[in-house]
Amino acid sequence: MARRARVLDALQKADLVRVPDLANMLNVAEVTVRRDLDDLAAQGVVERFHGGARLLARTEQAPPSRTRGGLDSRKKRIAECAATFVRPGDTVMLSGGTTTLAVFREIASMDVRIVTNNAMIVGEISDQMRAELFVLGGEYNRHTRALNGDLTNLTLNEINGTICFLGTNAVSQKAGVTSTIYAAAFVNRLMAKQCENRVVVVADASKIGVTAQFLSMPMASVQRLVTDADADPAEIAAYRTAGLQVSLCGPDEGE
Repeated sequence: MARRARVLDALQKADLVRVPDLANMLNVAEVTVRRDLDDLAAQGVVERFHGGARLLARTEQAPPSRTRGGLDSRKKRIAECAATFVRPGDTVMLSGGTTTLAVFREIASMDVRIVTNNAMIVGEISDQMRAELFVLGGEYNRHTRALNGDLTNLTLNEINGTICFLGTNAVSQKAGVTSTIYAAAFVNRLMAKQCENRVVVVADASKIGVTAQFLSMPMASVQRLVTDADADPAEIAAYRTAGLQVSLCGPDEGE
């Protein structure tokens, strides 16, 4: 069905989509979109949450712009911007996700120690890497390609970081930093706790103004948001009014 193909294309580009946005894009009723998403969830392709869905498995027809681990140019710009906040000697915590994978690629040549539960990073190890890498143990999630669970949490509680970069499914001024997976939300919360006062959320515009099921932390626990210039201006204004530092990365880059 052509409509389903367009739904999957939107998910591949944004990872997470909302029902009203899909309904507007497809020019159909929201109930039709919900039915499509429910069918895709039953097939194990997407994970449903209140108001939308996220992609669980990439199709073979992923757009060329998302090659090399599924990263697109927006995430690369976000990562380049985020890396400017890392200082030599830092112990950097990176959570799961493709945006934090992009951050890793930017800081791997720096004199830092990296602590992560992002299993995708293991495939990036090379002889040119200068950073020390500590990969947390835990239960591997084949959909997110991250390590979570009791072992991950116990280890994190014994490590103090100097800065953390957190990827997530959703960020909003009202609901805070939220995730569709409880274990991932809990790891983000622990990393923020162990890197008090230098908590950076890295998320592309599709995640801004969105709410998922599980709370990682309120926005008051975040010091900086790094996103792209397409983020909802009203939401960005609300963050800044509340005192959050926001970096917009892209052609219209500004602070």
